[in-house]
Amino acid sequence: MIKIVSKTVLLVLAALSISGCAEHISERNGTKVDVVPVTYSLSLKVKPKQFKSAEKELNIFLNEHKKLILTQKITLTWRTKLGKEWVNETQKRLLIKGVSEHNITVEQNRAGFGERFDYEIKVTVHKALLSVCQYPKVGHYGEPGDGCYSESARWQSMVNPEKMLNKSLNADYTNK
Repeated sequence: MIKIVSKTVLLVLAALSISGCAEHISERNGTKVDVVPVTYSLSLKVKPKQFKSAEKELNIFLNEHKKLILTQKITLTWRTKLGKEWVNETQKRLLIKGVSEHNITVEQNRAGFGERFDYEIKVTVHKALLSVCQYPKVGHYGEPGDGCYSESARWQSMVNPEKMLNKSLNADYTNK
């Protein structure tokens, strides 16, 4: 009987000593991410005398934001008949350049008092803003900040980070 008790005590002590040496790894938390919309826009007053300069400005805008225009949502807005012609021409140009028809939205706004522009093009891109990662320390493994660099790089490399967000209004962890 004493042998059985002593074996049991030895096994318990051995188990305690082995588990006492195990490293405690804390729970990992994801990085804090804020996804914000950034809008690039160009508004033009299209007059027959200023047609060439307006066309030049539109070409500059399309060339400067070429990469965004091919992948993001575009809104074309017109307020006058001449603005509507420009929207139709721009829409044709964008489709020829390879922009998806689903990414182009055409809107009409009132040409009321105080409205200075006939035509407007907007490109909205969503950017991921991330917290700064802490430097890893030698000998500190399994701490909450581990993986911060790779997680941040993953979010920054996304073309459409807004699609990764939970759209449910009932979710407890989404911004409302």
